[in-house]
Amino acid sequence: MEHETAAAGHEVSSGFPPFDQIGTFGVSQAFWLVVTFAVLYVAVAYVFLPKIRKSVESRDGAIKEDVAKAAALSAKADESVKKFETEIAEARARARDTAAKAKAEADAKTAAATAAEEAKLNAHLAAAEAQISENRAKAMANVSAVAEDAAAAIAEKLTGVKPSAATVKSAVSGVMGG
Repeated sequence: MEHETAAAGHEVSSGFPPFDQIGTFGVSQAFWLVVTFAVLYVAVAYVFLPKIRKSVESRDGAIKEDVAKAAALSAKADESVKKFETEIAEARARARDTAAKAKAEADAKTAAATAAEEAKLNAHLAAAEAQISENRAKAMANVSAVAEDAAAAIAEKLTGVKPSAATVKSAVSGVMGG
């Protein structure tokens, strides 16, 4: 196939077409290369780079401003947190004081109520003991009378003679110790 192309009057290429044109590089192409480069250089240096630089500088300024605002807000937040923690500590202290006062008041009320109830109970106990003593005395008096009646009845049954009341009374008193 190469032979057919060479026979047709075409030159045989070295392989890659863009590299084949290096040998045919002319003055007009060099001129336009320099002009294009110069136009691009001027456009980049005087139009695009100032805009990019301005953009980067404004972005840096905005970032610095945002960082400063964030630092200020962070400091303010830290201050608020410290203030909040202080208020919480004060509230806890007040709550402890209130609880202690309430406990002391409840203890005082309980002690007063307990003392009042104990006084009532002691009064009832004293009245009950007095009643018991009175009942015991009455019972002992009745015991003596019952013992005298029983002794008289027993003596009458055994002897067949009813003893005198004074004799029975003295005998029962002697036995009972009184």
